[in-house]
Amino acid sequence: MNWRFWRTTPPARPPVVYIHEAVLEPTLCALQQFRDEHSAHEGVVYWAGKAHNDEWIATTCIVPEAITTCGSFRTTAASNARVVALLAAADLVLLAQVHSHPGSAVDHSAGDDRDALMPYENFLSVVVPHYGNTTLWPIQHCGIHRFEKGEFHRLTNQEIEIQFRLVPARLVERPK
Repeated sequence: MNWRFWRTTPPARPPVVYIHEAVLEPTLCALQQFRDEHSAHEGVVYWAGKAHNDEWIATTCIVPEAITTCGSFRTTAASNARVVALLAAADLVLLAQVHSHPGSAVDHSAGDDRDALMPYENFLSVVVPHYGNTTLWPIQHCGIHRFEKGEFHRLTNQEIEIQFRLVPARLVERPK
């Protein structure tokens, strides 16, 4: 088993992040399921995949057990331990935490900074507006935060455009 969940030596530049199209719909569906009988709640999903030098590919959506409210979420140590076991069994790396916010604001709160599962250099936190009742692509609709030098920094739209790519689930050749 490979227990490599984070890098000990950060790459010289942030990785280019490839997001497989197949993780987008399950991510939104999972975020929309966090609610009680009265209202929607913030939700949380983890993206896992492979990290190779300066390129990451998010291939897998993991939905942890979480305690949620209209304005917060929290995962338990037991739930996070199950996530770590899943990652190890599949030989995947935790690349990002994706969570929703109630309105259009996609900045990080102090709780978002404090409660990230296991931030490491270049770890991503994606904030999806409107409880996930929106789209994930183009990803500039979301707040993308990268963990650098011990804290999260929100990426600009230009940084996102340079560093993020969508991998299509299928390609269709059109007749000429």
